[in-house]
Order: sequence, then C-alpha cells, then structure tokens
Amino acid sequence: MLKIQISPIKKVEDAMVIWPFQTPDVDLVLDPRPPYGLKMKPGSVRAIYAFGILGITEYDRIPEMLRNFVSALKVGGELYIIEQDFDYILRSLLGGDLSVREFNKDYSRTTYLNQEEIVKILEQAGFPDKEQRLWHEGVKFEKKNSEIIISATKTNKQ
Repeated sequence: MLKIQISPIKKVEDAMVIWPFQTPDVDLVLDPRPPYGLKMKPGSVRAIYAFGILGITEYDRIPEMLRNFVSALKVGGELYIIEQDFDYILRSLLGGDLSVREFNKDYSRTTYLNQEEIVKILEQAGFPDKEQRLWHEGVKFEKKNSEIIISATKTNKQ
C-alpha cells in the first residue's frame, strides 16, 4: 500500500514525495493548473502527508483536493496536514516579533488558514471532528511554533 508525502519540506520515511515544482527530492510533479489535483485510485493509499499544500492552493479548490485525499485513503488510513498557523503569524507580526520583510519572505501564501478553518474544511471533506487530532508534540516530525499539525483517520468507505 502506497504512502505519499505532498511536500519536499519535511521527510517521512518510505513516502513518495509529490510537489508542484521539481526539486532533487521530488519523485512526482503535480501539475497545479486546472483541472487541479492528483487523481488516485480509491482506497489505494495508507498515509498522506500534506505539508504546506493547502496554503499554496486557491481556497475554493481545497475542499475538492481533500475529498480526493479521503477517497484515496484506505479505511483506517491517515492524513497528516501541516500548515502555517495564520493566527499565530498575525499575532507575531502585530506584536513586533516578526517584521513585514520576514512575513513576506517566509509566510506568503495563496491561502491563509487557521486551526478552526482547517478543522471545518476537514469535516466538510469527510473527516468527522472526532477523527481529527491536533498535535502539539509526539508527532513523527519536528513542529515549529508557527505550524498547525492536524491528523485525521478515514473511518469508513466514503
């Protein structure tokens, strides 16, 4: 069963790396132009690690992408999402801990999301709130203060 990582930023052992841009660490390039998305065989993936992909996706395309992820996961499969926490970043900017230059360089996105929005979008895609977990520590990869890490488990054939 396939395990994919949609990001070259953090490395997950034994995962195929997919990203919209070719780099030495990318195994498969995802074309970000319409009709958008990576089509996968339903129930063929045991884990999807989506690191930063929501932030580079147009907001109205995110639900479609996540529904595709739900479909691709086998029952019991896991989706891990890491995104920049817009609330944290905005507080840092307004509080003076982050300059406008740093914001533009390190946190510029197509879509800005906070924890509440990610949970809501995941619910709409088919991951009930009770199947979502917010990670503060103990996750398989390093977590920065400016990041939200949420995982969700597919519990039935959707």
